[in-house]
Amino acid sequence: MKYSKAFLIFRRRLAKAILQILGWKFRGQDSPTSKNQIIFINKLKGQLANTQIRWMRHLTSGEAYLQKIGDRNGIDKKINQHGTVLVVWQEETKRDELVWVLKFAREKKVALSACAWDSTHKVIKFHSHFKPSPYPERDIRYLERFFIYFKKV
Repeated sequence: MKYSKAFLIFRRRLAKAILQILGWKFRGQDSPTSKNQIIFINKLKGQLANTQIRWMRHLTSGEAYLQKIGDRNGIDKKINQHGTVLVVWQEETKRDELVWVLKFAREKKVALSACAWDSTHKVIKFHSHFKPSPYPERDIRYLERFFIYFKKV
């Protein structure tokens, strides 16, 4: 279903306001445009994982869809529909799947970003967007450092 840009902006503001009432703080923000993008989110456990999945779809400036990293057809389909794809970052993810996503993003000119939910301090951190480089391994290390930082906090 396609929503108007005004509705998506209202939805994001409302979701942020509700999460702030629930005690969450925000650092950084999702891109204000609704261009194609892939956002990696950290993997959480238990009830917090359900909360993260429920709210992440509403914290983006465009329509967002959670896709498994190995679902190549699903990622391709959602990007072609001009949607935001949310991918859960997992340490045990196969390297070739990550490389495929990064090469796909570069080929389709899709921006990348990351979002970490720090449950200890109740902070949701959006990393600034970046274009995938011609070197997927470098991008993987870059994203790994971002998520490792939030594991240590």
